[in-house]
Parts: sequence; structure tokens; C-alpha cells
Amino acid sequence: MPGPLVSVVIPAYNGGRFLAPAVDSALAQSYSPVEVIVVDDGSTDETADVLRSYGPRVRTIHQENRGVSAARNAGIAESRGQLVAFLDADDVWRHDKLQRQVPLFANPAVGLVHCGLEYINEAGEPLGMNLDGRSGRVLTDIALLRGAGVQSGGSGSVIRREAFATAGLFDVQLSTAADWDMWRRMASHYEIAMVREPLVQYRIRAASMHRNVDVFERDMLKAFANMFADPAASAIHPARRQAYATLYLMLSGSFLEARNLVRCLQYGVRSLVMWPPSVLYLMAFPIRVIGRRLRLLRDTREPVA
Repeated sequence: MPGPLVSVVIPAYNGGRFLAPAVDSALAQSYSPVEVIVVDDGSTDETADVLRSYGPRVRTIHQENRGVSAARNAGIAESRGQLVAFLDADDVWRHDKLQRQVPLFANPAVGLVHCGLEYINEAGEPLGMNLDGRSGRVLTDIALLRGAGVQSGGSGSVIRREAFATAGLFDVQLSTAADWDMWRRMASHYEIAMVREPLVQYRIRAASMHRNVDVFERDMLKAFANMFADPAASAIHPARRQAYATLYLMLSGSFLEARNLVRCLQYGVRSLVMWPPSVLYLMAFPIRVIGRRLRLLRDTREPVA
């Protein structure tokens, strides 16, 4: 008996350079049935030509450039599967990714399944692995920014379709924090499961590491405000001060990295005022705070440009 249909949503913006390997890895899955939907988000490169080469094997949506969240939402609306998986246009799946993840949805409490990552460079050469992540009720881990409650980046996650009706779609007002915001909302309603294997080759590009810190600040503050206004996240509301203190530490490290010492110190002080035990983290500032910032930046890319 076949398993549930999995809809694979691939947002693409000027991703022609890497798009074919991504699509090929979705079409070559050992699991079936699968449908592949590519949302061309206003590309001006060879993306349309690459997509035409697949013919009816790939369903294509063309839209004006509206950003990755809007592209994913368009793919969700077009999808027919009971499960929806996301694949960025510059990443590649292992052939058995869905076969390893789908069985975990046999637990009706699970709304999202993620997996480990293998980092690769633009040439496809390995850069290391990240098998961090948690299973179960992980809202607290996500809210307190404890490592990877859910692996950031869309390419590792499969979501139960009905969960979008409960938790909502991707927030089109967010860019760098859109994934974090979605995983937090999923964790507010459902259990999370993980396959602790590197089922995704996650491409690190030079541009991935150079974010606009002001956009990162705006996005995370908005995502946190949403979390503490969300009744579904009430379990974390008593830890509001600690959560914000942790966020302020991250932002302090972000501004230090951007060589904005004034903003760095401002957020460091705000963290201490909000949660005095933050001083223990500030003592390990160069390693812990900056390292956490770099990991989140690495795992919250924009679509390939």
C-alpha cells in the first residue's frame, strides 16, 4: 500500500545555477508518491529554461518576486499532498530522505519532521555535518535559542499538511527569521520528530554569511513579539524575560560582528537587566554569542541569487 503523497515545494529566485541538482534529488527519491512543485519567484536568469527541460514531471508556478515566504506559501496552496516538504533551490537531498522521514508521521501528535545536515560549498565539496536537533515538545528549546530545536533552513523539514491550517503559513513580513518563526509555531501545537542523519546537503555560499544585521534585528524582534502574543505559545510565556535576554545576547554578538560597538553594548546591558544570569554567558562572549549568531546566519539563507 503506497504511503501518503508528499508535495515537494522548491522556491527559486535566480537559482538556475543550482536548480537542476535540487530538482533531480527530489525526483530521484526512493519514496513514492511524490509531486514536485517549483515556484519561480520572478527569476531573470536561466531558471525558466531549466524548468522547461523537465516537462510534466515538475509543476511550475511563475510569480513576481515576492520573497521566499510568499513563494513557499504559493507552493503550499498549489500542493495536493498530505505532507509538504521544502527544498531550497541550491540544496540537494539524499535519495532516501523522505523514506526515512515519512514513517515518523505515524505518530498523530507529530506535525513536523526534520533531519541532520551535511554542509557543502558552492562546488559541492563537504564542509562538515550538523546532527544537532531535538524531538518531542521543543518549544522551550526554540524560544530560548538552545541550539537547533529544529534545524534551521527549509530543506530538512517535512510538515503535515493540516498543520498549516492550525499554525498558519510562512510570515511574508519576515526574511531571515521566517523559518525560526514557522518552526516555533509548529512546536507550539505539535510534537517535533528528527532523523539524526545527514539527509540534506546544505550549500554554504559566500553571500550566505553576510547578512544585514539591521534586518536580522528587526526580524527576530518581530518574531519574538509574535511568540509572546500567541496564546498557543503560552507554555513559554512565563520565561519571557529569560527568552528576551538570550535574544539580546545574540543581537549583541551580531552587532559586535558588524563592528557596531555601541549597539553591541546596548544589547549586552539590556540582556543583563532582563536576566542577570546573562553575565555568565557574557563572560564567554567571543565563543558562545558570536558562534550562535554565525550558526543562525548560516542556517537562515535567502534564496540563491
